[in-house]
Amino acid sequence: MKRQYLAVLWRILLALYIGTSLYEGYLTIPGLGPHSVFSLIQRVLVFTLPFVVLYMVIRGDRRLMVPLVSLTLWLFLVGITFIADSPHTYYYFYYVWSQVGGYLLVLSFWYLALYPEWLRWTLRLAIPIYFSATMVLSLWEIKTAHHLAQSRENGLHPTHIPTAFYYDPNNLGTALALMLPFIVFLGILWRRRWIYWVSGILTLVGLFVLYKTGSRGGELALVLDLAALPLVLRGRARTIALGILGLTVVVMAAAIVILQTLPSTAHLPFALVKLKHMTDLLNFSPHKVTAHRGPGSVMIRLALLKSGLHALALHPLGLGPRGAERYYAYWLHHPSPYNTYGVIDAHNMWLENAIDFGWAGLALYALFYFWVLIGLFRRINHPDPMIRFIATAGVPALFGFILGSLSPSSVMIGFNVMWVVYGTGIAAISLAQIRQHSDRIQEKRFDRA
Repeated sequence: MKRQYLAVLWRILLALYIGTSLYEGYLTIPGLGPHSVFSLIQRVLVFTLPFVVLYMVIRGDRRLMVPLVSLTLWLFLVGITFIADSPHTYYYFYYVWSQVGGYLLVLSFWYLALYPEWLRWTLRLAIPIYFSATMVLSLWEIKTAHHLAQSRENGLHPTHIPTAFYYDPNNLGTALALMLPFIVFLGILWRRRWIYWVSGILTLVGLFVLYKTGSRGGELALVLDLAALPLVLRGRARTIALGILGLTVVVMAAAIVILQTLPSTAHLPFALVKLKHMTDLLNFSPHKVTAHRGPGSVMIRLALLKSGLHALALHPLGLGPRGAERYYAYWLHHPSPYNTYGVIDAHNMWLENAIDFGWAGLALYALFYFWVLIGLFRRINHPDPMIRFIATAGVPALFGFILGSLSPSSVMIGFNVMWVVYGTGIAAISLAQIRQHSDRIQEKRFDRA
């Protein structure tokens, strides 16, 4: 009986870890200083969960060995390069701690897949509550310009740009593009008439908040989400998805064209200014001046990419955690082979992985990412509603994130929503394998009978 209670407490701990991770450290307990519920649970799981998983693997549980091994080797690289190449200060240690936290999230989902009802209720509660809290906080920021998280846009004179649980509107925009598919298809997970109303309202509010962030990366990631929808839907739903995609592209293009005709002196809200500057993304020339009298986002990112590839040529094994930032910062004060216009962040998850952990680190991370994406795509028509929900939402979310991950300065630190999406994918594929194995056993028993 005591062991049974401990097992239940263990699952509650994992569910709480997943649910509280989405708030990026803002769920704190009075009297415990800056420590959040998530960080406190993480301190318990870091000494227990990996060993529990290792024990289960040794005992014969071989679910998802390819992504788990690739992610484990990647985390091993993070730790080794931290010891060898990084200044051992809190800033760099926190970066490594963030990756450990993400890894533990993936393992938590892998474990909870053994208990479908626990997983189902964790998703039913964590996703809608987190998204609702994000919307409430974002609308408050839009109304008051008071930011809970630090925003680079507020400065001395705060503007009405939401950041919610993130330190930057681009991070919020990218997070919204990641989570909106899960909100849109919430009815698959929880088949109640009222949930469709909740899903529709949250989706509309989410689209409004995304617009107010002015995050062009988030908006383009959402367009890619929409482009992937016809791949995961069938029949009439696919036709509707194609119509929504076409309408979205036409409306955005028309809005951009109309905004270009306005005089440069016209006063526009921040979100419309950013939409107007969407054309800057097509400016690849360092000799052209963009609409806002500065280098275009793509031009800056191309310069960061060229400079980053130069770093990789010199350091194919990587520069360690935050190595990209140290590399770009160094060239600000020395004759640089490439002008990165004062930007010291990679603004590219894939490039940051490569500079920090070398070609091996990039390969391991990409293997994990695309294994999960392809695994979900293969299960979009699964008969289990929970697996189908995660696959139908996860494929467009991860497809859009390929581009969305180029928008923020970094998603490798303080961006747990990414790891939660990875974890849901791991859980769905894992549960599908369990179901398949169970069906095979039943078939063998039937044949013997």
